[in-house]
Amino acid sequence: MYTLTIVGGGAISCGYDSPKDEKILTHINGALQHSEIILDSIIEIKKERQQYILNKWGESFDIFSQLEESIDEYKSDIFIVATPTNSHLKIIEKILSIYCPKLIICEKPIVSNLKEFEILNRLLKKSNTKIITNFVRRFDPSLNALKEIISKTNKKYHFHGTFTKGLIHNGSHMMDLINMLIGHIYNIDYINKEMINNDFFGQFIVQTNFCNGVISNINTDKLSVFELTIYTDIAEIKIIDATKEIFIKYIDKSNLLNGFQTYLLKNELEYTLKKSAYNTFEYVIDLLKDDEKYQKLKLEQLNVNELIFNTQKKLMEL
Repeated sequence: MYTLTIVGGGAISCGYDSPKDEKILTHINGALQHSEIILDSIIEIKKERQQYILNKWGESFDIFSQLEESIDEYKSDIFIVATPTNSHLKIIEKILSIYCPKLIICEKPIVSNLKEFEILNRLLKKSNTKIITNFVRRFDPSLNALKEIISKTNKKYHFHGTFTKGLIHNGSHMMDLINMLIGHIYNIDYINKEMINNDFFGQFIVQTNFCNGVISNINTDKLSVFELTIYTDIAEIKIIDATKEIFIKYIDKSNLLNGFQTYLLKNELEYTLKKSAYNTFEYVIDLLKDDEKYQKLKLEQLNVNELIFNTQKKLMEL
């Protein structure tokens, strides 16, 4: 069994689902549903939000206004940092100055910029606490099965992705997924860009060790879009979050043109992202038990986070 404290009572912590939902999208719901997680406490400074959480999720855990109060009462194995991005570094510093938990899960982006990321890395080198960025697709069973399918391809041709919200904030999910499924990303350049609310929108060329692709994002609060299409020598893969689908069209003889091949629909993977919070805890428990698996993930997330913040710095200077 592992104990848990959640810092922050916003939407990702408790707002996107409810106790009766089939979906498990929030940290509270994931913790309450998982047999190996005991939720000790939630830290939320707003009194009205505290009451909302208790009314919605019951009183099987404590709520505190200050981090120090919680740590005085509980020394949880796992901490989740789910506050606004500009507070992440300060909160992680405070946790580690008082107590060293076994693992910290931090919402993305893990910090605000490259300078903060360098400070965080220096801090973590002095601590035995493990830390991960909560790129939920990385922990998803179906997407990990898809990773195995793509690993069997001899050639990756191209990919394109579309998502809503900013390149740094929501696009970090896209960058991590491309890095996971296609290969190490070594550069991102813009085709066109504009800055809106301190983040970037436009079209971007993404270069990996295996092939190049294009991603673009949409500035809207009315749509939820996250789609990625990958073309390989054996299949075309479509990941469509908005309609909850993962399609694989394996290559076969064309029904139209003799002597040619095309992609024909053959398979659909189960959409398990609807239980993303539960899946994260499943993955985290494995990381706590398997240090080799954690070290591999740590290196991959280090590379992705460095890419995110270096891209942010480059685009701000251009």
